[in-house]
Amino acid sequence: MSAHESTWTLRRLHVGELPALEAARVREHAETCETCGAQLRSFSATQAAFEAEVPFERFEAGVERAVERRTRAAKEPVTRAPWVRPLMAVAASVFVLVLARPLLERDDAGTVRPPVTGNRIKGGAGAELRIGGGAEPQRVASVDAPEALRAGERVRLGYTPEAHRYVAALSVDAQGEVTPLYPESGDSLAVEPGAGTHWLPESVEFTGAGAERVVLVLTDAPVSMEALSDAARKSFTAAGRDVTRMAPLDVAGEQTQWILLKP
Repeated sequence: MSAHESTWTLRRLHVGELPALEAARVREHAETCETCGAQLRSFSATQAAFEAEVPFERFEAGVERAVERRTRAAKEPVTRAPWVRPLMAVAASVFVLVLARPLLERDDAGTVRPPVTGNRIKGGAGAELRIGGGAEPQRVASVDAPEALRAGERVRLGYTPEAHRYVAALSVDAQGEVTPLYPESGDSLAVEPGAGTHWLPESVEFTGAGAERVVLVLTDAPVSMEALSDAARKSFTAAGRDVTRMAPLDVAGEQTQWILLKP
């Protein structure tokens, strides 16, 4: 029997996935074992670097702006569900998604692989949705399964444009309500110059409950948010009004979609 805990066990301890009794035993071992203790500390250092790379603004500022937005909305007639833009709470009808802790995978040899850091699209372009701002460490959302959001968590969207020149993002809730995210109106945004991943400004918090589909689109020519929103509504209707079954939007360019399950 090994005198040290496995990397897999230590990583599960770090993300809080061990049962209480086993967690206490492994933590006690790591406190007296220099090898295991160093490995456990390295996980914390890696997580800190990950979060420092894409910081999330303090939630209190978003709350204040959300309250102001709701106060104004209460004084004016509205024809759609109220919502608040990035860094504010996005109020849309809801849907539920089940998210796990940071994705831990093992290869055929049993070695733990690090979390997926993005979603590559054809031609080298890519997109990434990070979740953070709550009590849990930041994590990268998967495009292959719904991600559950916890109370107080927000998301940030990143993209690697490669040859594409414009970017836009929107969300669709379980009732089919479409919310333009970046930009709020007008045409899609010109991508930032330079190689690598660029991050759309501010963070978004989705309020309510239920499922929310987030769509990021990279295009070669500008496209209006009205056209993107119309394409999203058509996709929602074609899916039998099931937001989790929507097909890609019928627009030119490349797109990435995530499903988030709101608490």
